[in-house]
Amino acid sequence: MRSIDALSNIFWVCFLGFFLSVFFAGLSQLEGNAYTDYIFLGEYQVPKSILPLASLSFAVFAFWMVSNRLNMLAYVLGSSTLNPTVMRDLFALNPPVLHVFDRANADPWSMFTGISVFIFIWAVFFGNAIALIWSGAVEQGVAVAEFDPFLLGVYLVVIILVLVFGTRAIVPPLSAILGTLHGDEFRIGWQRYLMALVVLVATVMINQSEQFFSNFDNEDNDLIGPAFANAIDGETLFIRGIEVALFGIDAVERDQICQDKDGKDYPCGQRATQALQTLVQSEPVVCLPIVSVNERRVLAICEVVSDAETAPMEGAAFLEGYRPDSLSRLMIVEGHAVGVGLGQEVFSEEEIQAQTLRRGIWQGSFQPPRLWRSSQSSK
Repeated sequence: MRSIDALSNIFWVCFLGFFLSVFFAGLSQLEGNAYTDYIFLGEYQVPKSILPLASLSFAVFAFWMVSNRLNMLAYVLGSSTLNPTVMRDLFALNPPVLHVFDRANADPWSMFTGISVFIFIWAVFFGNAIALIWSGAVEQGVAVAEFDPFLLGVYLVVIILVLVFGTRAIVPPLSAILGTLHGDEFRIGWQRYLMALVVLVATVMINQSEQFFSNFDNEDNDLIGPAFANAIDGETLFIRGIEVALFGIDAVERDQICQDKDGKDYPCGQRATQALQTLVQSEPVVCLPIVSVNERRVLAICEVVSDAETAPMEGAAFLEGYRPDSLSRLMIVEGHAVGVGLGQEVFSEEEIQAQTLRRGIWQGSFQPPRLWRSSQSSK
């Protein structure tokens, strides 16, 4: 009976984790949080990078606790001299919250039994965890600065491992208990796995609906432009009502101050903005969107159209070889930005060139833009 009571308490903890995942996933989509590295809770700031790790750690702990109690209960039932009828009566007197030991749970087609509800809440939980990871990969702040396919791949592998651990830890003792109580062979069934997959994907898409379903006004060939643009800062353009963040770079922020070769302060952020504006003020720009952050903002590869005859007319052109007019490349060459994510590899030679020639921010000392943003957020 103590094991049954403990299971009820653990299930309530799982429900708490479920609601917290919904809460934080929702908060991360608010406009005030969408473009920062943090989720703001009053005077407190929760780093977005912590939330996926906290979610997966909680999942491992909860799975382990549930498995521990189920194994204990399976052992007690397996060694008990009570007949199955008496055992079922005991469970009926004090069932766990989700009624996971009812006979109906053995039917994989039943979507409203305790085990199905348990799978549903965990599917929503992991869907929200994936949404938080995705938010940290493509949004401004952690977004563009930390877009790293390798890191996303690591997270994906960890999530799969946690799910496999949970399944292997919980299903065997649960099957043993149901077999002892009802004499039925228990299987989760492909129906429940399919339900979990649908719920997980739906949760991710609901959380990132603006990214998946945004209808920014691009051309039939999926390009933005050619069109004239204005610089918002050293890494963001405003084109036809859309904010376009340049792929692979992190420019010094508009209000950021750096030190020149003599150690004197100068407005490096303003110079970066002016440099990008100079690049686009006399010639049109064409962009290939990579990721839609929301209906007003995209992450894109952009370049100035210096010659109408060589202007890229389809997305494949952006991915073919060296693009000398790439705005991301030019901003790094001039020393107004650093490469991040894939940009560290794509623009590594240009960044070394800027450092060697002491251009822009490399003429003296500066704080990396991401660290500067973090220091400003903590004030």
